[in-house]
Amino acid sequence: MSEVPTISITNPELESQDLSLKSPITPSPPPSPTVFDVVKSMEALDRDDMTEEVTTTTTPDDFPETPHNENEKQTSQVSTEEEEQQQQQEPATPQPSRSQKQKMESIHSSIEQENRVQDQQQQEQESSVFNIREFYYNKSVLLTGATGFVGKALLWKLLSLDVAKIFILLRSGQRRPGSAFQRIKEDILTNKAFVALRRSMGPTKFDRMIKDKVYAIEGDLAMPGLGLSEEDRKTLVKYTNIVLHCGATVDGNERLDMAIKVNVVGTLNLIELANECMTLAGFIHMSPLQMTSGLVYEDHLLPIPSEDSPHTILSTILSSTFEDLPTLFEEYKQFYPDTYLFSKCLIEHLIISEIERKRNNGGYQYPIAIMRSSPIGPSAIEPLVGWADGVNGANGTLLLTGRGVKVIQSANGNANADIVPVDFAVRMILGCAASIIPPSSSNDFNSPITNIDAFNDQRNSTPTPSSIISSSPTTPTTATTTPSSIRDSGSSFTAGIGGRRDTGRLSMGSQSSSKATTVALQPSIEGPMGNTFPYMYHITTANLRCLPWRIAYEPIRQYWTKATKINLTPAQNYFTNNNMNGGLNRARTVMNSIRSYMGNNNNANNGTVPIPSVITPTSSTDRARKRQSGQRLSRQIDKATKLSWTMKSFYKPTTTTTTMDMNGMGLRRHLQQSNATELDPYQIVPEDADFNYWVNYFMNASYGIHYFIHMESDLRLPAPLSGWRCALQSYDFVQGNDSVRLIDRPATSVVFSPDQITRRIQRMVEQVKMTLGSNHYSRTQEDDERWLGDMDDSLDDWSQDGAIFSSDKENRMMLGKWRKKVGNNDDRVKIVVLNDKRVNQAISQITLNAGVQKQTAANEAIKILVRMSERTQLQFVWFASYFLKNLFDDMFDNVRIQEESIRRIQHATLGKRVVYVPVAKSILDPLLVWYIAIRYHLPVPAFACDEALSSLGPISDIYRLAGAYYIKRDKHKRSPLNSAVMAAYTQVLLREHGALSICMDRARSRTGKYQEPFDDGLIDMVVESTLHSNQTRSPAVSRVASLESNSNNNNNNNPNGANGNSPPASPDTPSSIGSPTMSVDSTILSNNGLRKVHKDVFIVPINITYENMPELPILLDQLLDQPQTKQQQQQQQQSPQQQRSNSMPTPASSQIQNVMRPSEAKDKRNRLLDGSDTQRKFGRVLMGIGPLVSVQDAAEQLQRSSSGSVNDPTEESILVKKITKEIQSSQRKALIVSPVSLVASIILYGRATGGVCFGKMKDMAEWLRAEVIMREFQIDWQEGEDIDAVVLYAFRLLDETKNIIIEGNNITDDTNIRVNDHADNVMTLSYYANQAIDVFLLDAFFAVVYLSFTEEKVIEDEFMDRFRFLVQMLEREFVLSWDIDQQFNIILNMYEVRKVIRRTKTSENSTCYLQLMANMESNPVRYEQLIFLASLLYPTIDTYWITSCSLSALDVVPMLPRSIVPLLAQWIATHLITGRRTIYREVLSTESSRTAADVFMTLGFLTEIQSKEKLSPDAQILLHELGIPTTETLIQLSGQSNEVDSQTEISPVDPEGMMKALMAQIQMNRANSNMADLCQQIDTYRLGAMTQRETFQNKQVFQKCLKQIKGILQASRTGFAKKRNVELPENEEKLVQLVYALRTSNHVSSSVDRSTLKSTRRVSEAYNLRH
Repeated sequence: MSEVPTISITNPELESQDLSLKSPITPSPPPSPTVFDVVKSMEALDRDDMTEEVTTTTTPDDFPETPHNENEKQTSQVSTEEEEQQQQQEPATPQPSRSQKQKMESIHSSIEQENRVQDQQQQEQESSVFNIREFYYNKSVLLTGATGFVGKALLWKLLSLDVAKIFILLRSGQRRPGSAFQRIKEDILTNKAFVALRRSMGPTKFDRMIKDKVYAIEGDLAMPGLGLSEEDRKTLVKYTNIVLHCGATVDGNERLDMAIKVNVVGTLNLIELANECMTLAGFIHMSPLQMTSGLVYEDHLLPIPSEDSPHTILSTILSSTFEDLPTLFEEYKQFYPDTYLFSKCLIEHLIISEIERKRNNGGYQYPIAIMRSSPIGPSAIEPLVGWADGVNGANGTLLLTGRGVKVIQSANGNANADIVPVDFAVRMILGCAASIIPPSSSNDFNSPITNIDAFNDQRNSTPTPSSIISSSPTTPTTATTTPSSIRDSGSSFTAGIGGRRDTGRLSMGSQSSSKATTVALQPSIEGPMGNTFPYMYHITTANLRCLPWRIAYEPIRQYWTKATKINLTPAQNYFTNNNMNGGLNRARTVMNSIRSYMGNNNNANNGTVPIPSVITPTSSTDRARKRQSGQRLSRQIDKATKLSWTMKSFYKPTTTTTTMDMNGMGLRRHLQQSNATELDPYQIVPEDADFNYWVNYFMNASYGIHYFIHMESDLRLPAPLSGWRCALQSYDFVQGNDSVRLIDRPATSVVFSPDQITRRIQRMVEQVKMTLGSNHYSRTQEDDERWLGDMDDSLDDWSQDGAIFSSDKENRMMLGKWRKKVGNNDDRVKIVVLNDKRVNQAISQITLNAGVQKQTAANEAIKILVRMSERTQLQFVWFASYFLKNLFDDMFDNVRIQEESIRRIQHATLGKRVVYVPVAKSILDPLLVWYIAIRYHLPVPAFACDEALSSLGPISDIYRLAGAYYIKRDKHKRSPLNSAVMAAYTQVLLREHGALSICMDRARSRTGKYQEPFDDGLIDMVVESTLHSNQTRSPAVSRVASLESNSNNNNNNNPNGANGNSPPASPDTPSSIGSPTMSVDSTILSNNGLRKVHKDVFIVPINITYENMPELPILLDQLLDQPQTKQQQQQQQQSPQQQRSNSMPTPASSQIQNVMRPSEAKDKRNRLLDGSDTQRKFGRVLMGIGPLVSVQDAAEQLQRSSSGSVNDPTEESILVKKITKEIQSSQRKALIVSPVSLVASIILYGRATGGVCFGKMKDMAEWLRAEVIMREFQIDWQEGEDIDAVVLYAFRLLDETKNIIIEGNNITDDTNIRVNDHADNVMTLSYYANQAIDVFLLDAFFAVVYLSFTEEKVIEDEFMDRFRFLVQMLEREFVLSWDIDQQFNIILNMYEVRKVIRRTKTSENSTCYLQLMANMESNPVRYEQLIFLASLLYPTIDTYWITSCSLSALDVVPMLPRSIVPLLAQWIATHLITGRRTIYREVLSTESSRTAADVFMTLGFLTEIQSKEKLSPDAQILLHELGIPTTETLIQLSGQSNEVDSQTEISPVDPEGMMKALMAQIQMNRANSNMADLCQQIDTYRLGAMTQRETFQNKQVFQKCLKQIKGILQASRTGFAKKRNVELPENEEKLVQLVYALRTSNHVSSSVDRSTLKSTRRVSEAYNLRH
């Protein structure tokens, strides 16, 4: 007999030792007694006796077997028989007397009570018996296939149970020779599932657990006796309690004898080993759920297409030569297309044969279950969401489908996407092993029957590998008769190894009837076990509302399209009968994957719009990583394609196949009722799983393939958190909806083709993106013409599309007045505005004061109204919604909002009016709010915008189409008439349209921090519109309304409208009104004077989190006050052709070596390569909704708490402030923290230590996540999400090639990560870190004060004083309105619980002390956490410190223009950075230094005066020449001026704040308003200031800064004033000279030829002072 090599159980590519083809199980008797002979000679009761002995004997080395509940069952049967006998005897009982009856009733009652107690005890006993954890406690499990997908998942889950040992049968590596345990370390424990488990448990505990529990057994299923050594076999026989058999070769193309040796002979050898085990409690055999026609029952076997018995077939195959194998398999190939399915069917028959043999011999039978599973896919929850390993099963299907390969045939669109999550399968397997019990002691059980009709209509149409390769579908052939070669082997069992027992061929009916007297064959779900033995279960989702493939395909397509830019065919085109493209072809598949990584996405999907190529690598490390990724992907796709032949047979139409899983359902219900929820399958896949669950699962599963198998490191879970929605996903058409929402489809055009429309919308999207985010883009006339042409064509198409007037009728109710034609109420609005009381009063004042005619003033009011009014209509609204859908889909990965927030808005605003108030972060804010409203049927707002936003080109046009109206927000720049018209029109819009969107911030935040509300009067107007009526109904309004009503009636009667072309008007919206006048609202006058004359207005506070801010480069330039560079000036002077060529990315070799900002300086790293400016997504957008604010409720609360009336202007002003404060508080509560912010803050924290290693960064990120959740903030970080993916994803969004330095080529836990320490790089990370600083702000204040002490024991009052001063100094910076005492007690109590501090009190004077317990020696973890929290404030503290140092100039120059202070502080900061007096580049921010100067003025250190009052005209002229207006205010130190009138008085608006400041001065012993003392006081809070050396040096900084400023003034003998021949007093001359020096130094960075500089890496060179 020739010897051939076998393959590995877990890796078919690995060959094992050469083994003989002779089977250990042959037809002839073996030369020596086998375990079968031993078992046959044993009596049935001997095994039970041994089990009892083993159970009673407990030693440390023995693992007792779980009792089988035989006594409990017998007891319940006896009690049931006794009750039946009593019931039968009761009629024969004589009629008792009254006394006897009472006595009997008392006896019966006592008996019933006793029975109830017994039943309760029995129920408690039964519930306690079925405890899965108790079942696995101290048991040993033998696991095969542990290096496979399911095996790894089982091992991971077993480690969470209290098992004694886990024996893993696996081969030692051949490519990497070593022990079996070494292979566990390399192939199993390095998997991300176990790496994450090790991180969560801790390395020490995890390593100890692996050492104690996991035991590697070297063996091979294909070898005789499993290849076990004698010692290992004895160990397994002695200790094994449970066998989980998952090892198999799943390659359908494997040679027949190889598949048989592993899948059949290996399983028989494992059964032989199990028969020797004396305490075996369960044997689980995994098998595929093969699809056949008709019903697929659990207790049926698939037939074997042969007249021979299973043992004969096995012997024939094993004894065949290599040349005979192909011919031999042809007999089975018609019904089993590959060797994997055939071998699995054959072993099921052999298992039944072995069980029947043992029953005939009267031997003991341990529990056995065969679990047939549908294709197993990535996990749903555990060990990690979307976790996958290998390309077997459904993993390969998802991978190939995502690469454009057709594994799912077009005709199978209605087939069930029966993909089983691996964690669901694992719980079923482990739960089954704990639930099954041995058959009855009499071995009177029913055996499975063979379904001889299984292949009648199915197998002839099953494609073979050769037919699948062809692109054309296989022509099915119908089998009309049952093949005679199919033998009912389920009814034939061998009596032993060498002989057979012929019982004749039985039909299904005869076999069923032969066992009908024993057990009925009707499926049942009463318990976890079926009616046959071995127990057979189907692991399937077919009856758990799984999706058909035509729907499941769409989330798979959407994920891969976004992640890889591969243009996949939409579902409606994929599942068509004439779709022949994309058949399985290995060469085509591999080449497509290579093209996608080379940037060429011209795949086989014809007729689709090309998508831009993927982003090219940006560094040599990225190029190497991409090259390795491409090679790995090619290997995976090749292997998946090889295995896909087997998988195609699992995807069958539901019209021909119905999977029955009654036993599986009973097992799931049984596990659901257990007290171990961690093994409840319904916790993974709910019994009522809905559409959204499966859509999210397939999207996360696709991600899992991409991340865990393909190993793309910077990906995150695409599906939203539970209870969240993604506004960019739409599955309306795949859910069977007849009409697609207009927001999701382009307009129907009679002129342009769909391809032209798609390209047009892409051009428009690109223009908006270039305008939005580029700092170098300059629009040309050609760009404007192209934009306007595309806009006109688009609007024309939407105007001609008649579907917009018939679709979404119910949803149009939320569009307010836009549901009607434009112009319906223009005249009416003008009349209402002109009749507004405020407008009339303003016109009267103009007429009276200016002497103009009333009509002239009225005409001016109309002009203001026309310029201000929004001018959109229904067609434009739908186009804007469709365009924004495409824009956001192109820019962002997701736009997410919580479902509960949507419901809350819908419920609160029903019949009410709504005002959306987002935090100002981006110019996209109002558009995102508008899009969310129209997507989720919320009231769609018109939004108020500053007039500055009307000149942004394409963005302003989209604003207009979405319903924007432009106003002057600065009330100081508005005329009284403009303010009156603005208030009147806002009231009209709010009442007629029903929804507005406004902003309380002055401008976008440039630092990521919250800003103080801007007093533009909009909130006042909203409050006034709710509580007052300034617009009366006039006869003119009635006439206009009547005419419009008649016009609308005519339009309703005439479908074509008055002109025959106009659409009919829709019914009134519940959120809008027929007339904008007050008469439509309910007028209610309360007794106390509060007037509720209109519908209530609900204000919706919104906080939008951008993971990557599109306009951040522009914001940073404004933050640093960067002037326009020479390159930008030259670009604006170029021709349009030159500008377009310069706007395109150029190779690094041809880039101009100008350094516009410090972060763009050359350093030792490689420059960005070609393609660095190509499009990339900006991550996710997270929209948080805070608690809604009701205007009328706020007014009522204020009315109850005060004695005045809301109609009083003073009370109304208080009400506006109250509402504004509530809105801002709700906005803070609506914050959704992004992990990007946490990672950015950790990287910035590493500046003090030279960086943070990757492993430590992950630990800190997980700690911060827990802290965020503890503080009841929301965070976009799912439970079970891989921490590596989260951090690496944050790196990508933080632009790791530019802003972050990763030391080394490969990222490991020891890799050091640090920020690229230039101004722009630091400012970028600081912006994202500041988005989450509000969560930890109180902790940060505590940490800074804690670290400012060098003593271990401090007085609590002194701690409180420092805390108070720091909060009061920075409360304006962070817009705080705290009760400081309350917050101090809260934070003190929290850290006392955490054992960071301890309060003590002395007995002598009752002084309270704080013991500072956390330090590097006693509690290093807590101490480092405090340092991190303090690092959130240290940059701001340094900014205030440097600003106070820069104000040392006031000792030389008595007065400074207020606007020059940020520039002076910036210049001082550059020198302090160069001198390494600070490590924080954030001190270059002009915004924080400007705020610091205002704070110092509030604290009383500075006063301000008007320049006109203090400076001479000549000085004012010179300052004006330097950019300082004559209206500029000057600042000076307090006490320098003797003029009382020039000093700033205490503001009556906030006397409490001033009192706090004065009290802080007293408490901090700062009697003198000395700037040097303030500088020194701030210095005590800085990082490292506690050291004596640092303190000594910092004391000299103030004097050094003063010396620097004196040097500037003395540097030039001829000052600026003298150059202009102007004689000025000495103080004014110094002032002008200082301003001149700072102004010229600020502009020199853009005028200097950077090519002449050797290096510009230092920040100071960007601000180098030249005289």
